[in-house]
Amino acid sequence: MSVLNTEGRDFIATDAGSIIDPAQREKMLSNFMAPKKLTLRVGAQVMLIKNMDESLVNGSMGKVLRFVNPSLYQTDYDDVDENGRPKSEKKKPSTNDMLVPLVEFILPNKMKREVLVSPENWKVELPTGEIQVSRTQVGG
Repeated sequence: MSVLNTEGRDFIATDAGSIIDPAQREKMLSNFMAPKKLTLRVGAQVMLIKNMDESLVNGSMGKVLRFVNPSLYQTDYDDVDENGRPKSEKKKPSTNDMLVPLVEFILPNKMKREVLVSPENWKVELPTGEIQVSRTQVGG
């Protein structure tokens, strides 16, 4: 990925849960495939680490096309270059939404499918429903 000359974006996970001891918490979080910090670039090859549906499953490979504001995606304000910068002078509505990767996957039937890969949640939950640790990260 370091050979790509495209803009990189860092995605920092949000961790939560009832475990207070830092060592125990970090040990449990280290078992998740989703990293604390994920850096992606336009053109980077990526792999899903969680099933999304019947055709996009853990291990599906794709390529980052660009970074997208989900609330503006496929609207008149979604006129951007490959790095997500506006091509025109159209004023975008004010929004605090995080940019997410738009990824093109090649399905088993050789068809292509573009997907906005939004943050997903991984967690360790007790039978009582108490969440010991959780991590929310882009990674579908």
